Amino acid sequence: MKDFTEYKVLARKYRPKKFKDLVGQNLLVEILSSAIINERLAHAYVLTGVRGVGKTTIARLIAMSINCQKREKNHCEPCGNCDSCVSTGIDSNLDVIEIDAASNTGVDNVREIIDNVKYKPVIGKFKIYIIDEVHMLSKSAFNALLKTLEEPPEHVKFIFATTEVQKIPITVLSRCQRFNLLRIEKSILTKYLLNIVDKEKIDIDKDAISLIVRAADGSMRDGLSLLDQAITDQNIKIDAKIIAKMLGLAEREKIYQLLENILKGNASESLDLYKNLFDLGADVIMIFDELLNAVHFITQIKISPNLKDDIYIPELERNKGFELSSKITLNNLNIIWQILFKGFQELQTGLHLFQHGEMIILRIIYFFDTSNPDNFYNNFNKDKVITPAKYEESNKSNQNKEQKTILESNNDNIVLENKKINNSQYESVDNFRQFVEMFFKHKEGILHTKLYNDVTLISFKEGEVTINMEKISDKDFIKKISKLISTWTGRIWKISSSTSNIGKSLNEEDIINQQKEIELMKNNSKVKKILKEFPDSKIHSITQLIDTTDNEVIIDSNIRKEK
Repeated sequence: MKDFTEYKVLARKYRPKKFKDLVGQNLLVEILSSAIINERLAHAYVLTGVRGVGKTTIARLIAMSINCQKREKNHCEPCGNCDSCVSTGIDSNLDVIEIDAASNTGVDNVREIIDNVKYKPVIGKFKIYIIDEVHMLSKSAFNALLKTLEEPPEHVKFIFATTEVQKIPITVLSRCQRFNLLRIEKSILTKYLLNIVDKEKIDIDKDAISLIVRAADGSMRDGLSLLDQAITDQNIKIDAKIIAKMLGLAEREKIYQLLENILKGNASESLDLYKNLFDLGADVIMIFDELLNAVHFITQIKISPNLKDDIYIPELERNKGFELSSKITLNNLNIIWQILFKGFQELQTGLHLFQHGEMIILRIIYFFDTSNPDNFYNNFNKDKVITPAKYEESNKSNQNKEQKTILESNNDNIVLENKKINNSQYESVDNFRQFVEMFFKHKEGILHTKLYNDVTLISFKEGEVTINMEKISDKDFIKKISKLISTWTGRIWKISSSTSNIGKSLNEEDIINQQKEIELMKNNSKVKKILKEFPDSKIHSITQLIDTTDNEVIIDSNIRKEK
């Protein structure tokens, strides 16, 4: 009878069994190692990050390490051979309880944990509860856990893993040590996959690995799963075409050919190439996703020409990206990106996807109303050799040209109008207060008032804002502010809503700051004298008057006498 051995997928086969095997999380490993060696462990941890970066793996390693019966005194690595380590590795350790919060969301499930924490561990030193996707717990379940989480028994440790930390109540987060796991860098993930390929004796092109790495988007598990999926026959060499077909992507060379013909204004050739990609099995949405990636890469290489020497990017993309970047300005790249992005969004809910894709291509070609941006279409020479010196010269001359462009989308009527190729006419926004003040500046009083008084900021970075707008009843509020801020700043803004209760409105912040200023002003000698002479008076507000005749700052304290 033939001996049957179960096949292990690469993600399970190469799951780290020691801290030293973890990839891309060096700072986290250093902090945890020090805490374990010095026995300065917190009673609760929150591990957060995108899928597949090692949250559950790290939780299990912590559990193995602190319960290891043979771990050396000045080392954090579990031995892997003792009863505790072995049973933890096969999910049979009675002291390590893993709970999936996605299927155990209720308060009754948490009460079961609370009832069991009083019992001592069976094998190891600690009883460890690992709760995966903890953000899925209900509000009542979180509330039931609070008291135990604040004062757990000495033998109990909690380790929470989540991809959406913003959904965890702040009262829970404040009782835990939080670690943000990073996305795995492309170079690190590439080296790791090449190492796996070497161990497994897989014949695969580096360009194919690059496609897998990009599709993995910083997730180690996704990268290994895609590599596993690609190994259908180890006797066949895996190239970029096989990976592209597997992922439903269009071939990179044909994507750049399509983009090149669009930029030349060749409508017929562009539509023929698009149809050819579709006939070869490429998904319409993926074609435009790849076009977006290509335009983004061209923009990156235009800003940082050194990218053309990055060995982790396929050679074809580097060469074509550098060539195209020298022939079009950042302003027009921005416009083309916005047309493509708007079209990509439309495709998500569209019905006639192939026809819709054709119309998006024509929308770009005829956007400039037969005038060729940057003289790109007429002067395009595919045989022309681009040198860094010529690139710099071309880039400077392009930035000095003047041209008026208008971007108007069919659905939202977003209009971006500018008189110069550079972006000097657009306004920059560095923080949320500037974001809100932009609406006051442009006389959008109602929206400004709502943003100032009723909106709570959750997170802010340029181009992306998350807010709590539970006090706003207008269903189109986000759509309105997105459209206006995009028009004023010349870039697409992603504005999303959250139910998180952290933070304060700008109005609340200003009131708190003013109260602090009033308390400080009470110590001013002149103000003290006034308050002493008028004991029934109070400081109501403080105003700084800069332009005064005696070059002093006059404090206009609106002192109101109690009636």
